[in-house]
Amino acid sequence: MSTVLVRFREKGSREEFRTGLASGDAVADISDRYPTVATFLQDNAGGWDPGMQLPGAKILNHKDVSFGPPIDTGRMIFAVGANYRQHAEEAGLGVPKTPVIFFKPYPALVGPDQPIIMPPVSSKLDYEGEMAVMIGKDARNVSRADAPAHVAAVTIVNDTTARDLQWVDLGKNRIVDWFCSKALDQSSPIGPNLTSMRAIQDLHKLHIKTTLNDRVMQDANTGLMVFDTWQLIEFISAHATLRAGDVIATGTPFGVGGFREIFLKAGDVVRVELEGVGALENAVVNA
Repeated sequence: MSTVLVRFREKGSREEFRTGLASGDAVADISDRYPTVATFLQDNAGGWDPGMQLPGAKILNHKDVSFGPPIDTGRMIFAVGANYRQHAEEAGLGVPKTPVIFFKPYPALVGPDQPIIMPPVSSKLDYEGEMAVMIGKDARNVSRADAPAHVAAVTIVNDTTARDLQWVDLGKNRIVDWFCSKALDQSSPIGPNLTSMRAIQDLHKLHIKTTLNDRVMQDANTGLMVFDTWQLIEFISAHATLRAGDVIATGTPFGVGGFREIFLKAGDVVRVELEGVGALENAVVNA
C-alpha cells in the first residue's frame, strides 16, 4: 500500500492542520521534522518512496483524525480552462490554441473531510473533477522535456464553478469572471492526499470519474487533455515562477452539470476518483 502525504488534525480539534504520512489505517505525524508540505518537498522534490516510513513518528489511527487540503496556506493553485476537447465543445467554446490559466485561492479550498459550502451569492454551483499535480521544486522557464523533474505528487481537485457568476458583459464583449465564479470560500475540494510521482506509472493514462449521488457524470482518461502536464508547466513557468508546493489543476473532462442544468444542492455528495490516487468525496451543505 502506497504511503501518501496528508495534512491532518485530530478530530474535534481546531488547531492548524499538521503534516503526516498515511498508509492504510495509520497516520504518522511528521510535523516536527516537516512542519509544512514545502519543507517535505525540499527532501522529496521528485516524489518519495511509496513505502516510505519515518521511524519515531507518532502514529494515529485514520478514524481519529480529520484531513484538510493537502497544500500549504501560502501556495497557489493554477487551474486550466477548456483543456479537454469535449468539455470545450459542451461549453460552446473553441479548443484553445494556448493554455487558459486562472487561479484558485486557498480560502476557496476544502479537504476530503470537509463539506462544499453553497455560496449565498450563487444558485448554480457546478462540479468539475480534475487531476492535479504538485510542483516539487521551483520552476522558471522550464522546458517540456525538463518538466517531469519538477513534479513531486499527484492529487485531485474538484474545481467547482458558479455558472451564474461566470460571465459578465464588458461593453460590447462578454468575458469570463474568474474571480466570482471560481474563488468562492470553501467551495472547492482538493485531496484526499498527495500521491508520490514514484507511485504513478503514467500521468496521461489515468482513469478519472466523477459521480453525483452515485450517478456517473464524468468518465474519461487524462490522455484526452489538449495540453498535457508537461506543456502546462512549460507554458506557466515561462510567464510566472511555479514554487515548490504550488498545484496545477489540469482541467476537467466532458460531463459537467452546468450545460445540462444540473447544479449542486444541499444534501448532494460529489465523488471524484482518480486511478492511482484514490477518491475525493464531499457532501454539499448550505452556508
